[in-house]
Amino acid sequence: MSTIRTTAVAVAATAALGAGTFATAAPAEAAVCSSRANVYCSMSHAKKISSNLGYGSRGSQVKSLQNALTQVGFRVPATGYFGTQTRAAVKSYQASRGIAATGTLDKRTLSYLRVGAGAKKTAAKKRTVTSSVTASSSKAQRAVNFAHAQLGKPYVYGATGPRAFDCSGLTGAAWRSAGVSIPRTSYAQYNGLRKVSKSNLQPGDIISFYGGGHVGIYVGNGDVIHAPNSRSVVKKVKMNTMPYRGAVRPA
Repeated sequence: MSTIRTTAVAVAATAALGAGTFATAAPAEAAVCSSRANVYCSMSHAKKISSNLGYGSRGSQVKSLQNALTQVGFRVPATGYFGTQTRAAVKSYQASRGIAATGTLDKRTLSYLRVGAGAKKTAAKKRTVTSSVTASSSKAQRAVNFAHAQLGKPYVYGATGPRAFDCSGLTGAAWRSAGVSIPRTSYAQYNGLRKVSKSNLQPGDIISFYGGGHVGIYVGNGDVIHAPNSRSVVKKVKMNTMPYRGAVRPA
């Protein structure tokens, strides 16, 4: 990355710290999107749609909708015609996101597709996953379980749930589900809670990254669940993929 580009990213990151988020480039989209689920391909297709679509609609925007649905796991032929199969796929997708299953592509449904929000059936499988490392308390385990249950939900700046989160909104909601109230922003969480060493990390701990501008929930085995940015969704990644600042333990 050039010096100019590095500086630009750093400035953008600093500007985005208000509610505990950070700015970074989304992973490059695949050059060719296959039939296999791919959140970035879904986002790319959805961003080509500019209007509501319903039964009987035709054209390139309908084809983009069909491709976007396929990429989040609701396979439908890309015919360019909004027929019974497309309506059924839209209904199933809407139901998976907890919104009204009308079978019509409205603004709300499109907004979910545009941020790459995948199917809840995928998140449900992950929801049963728990860390093989013991949490420091039952409250910490509840926070970890909550974080797992949010996988695949969209990032929205300033959001604290239940349908979307920003980074500190996710960590705050996770601990709130365990009955523990913590500060709202990433900086406040790191500065206001009890520090723990990296060698003493336990599931449920909140890890601070990027100098304090981003946080996630440690879930064990070197993994963290976090809400990255507006071009992504809540996901689990290796904590060593981001610059570590420190960690805190709410309870």
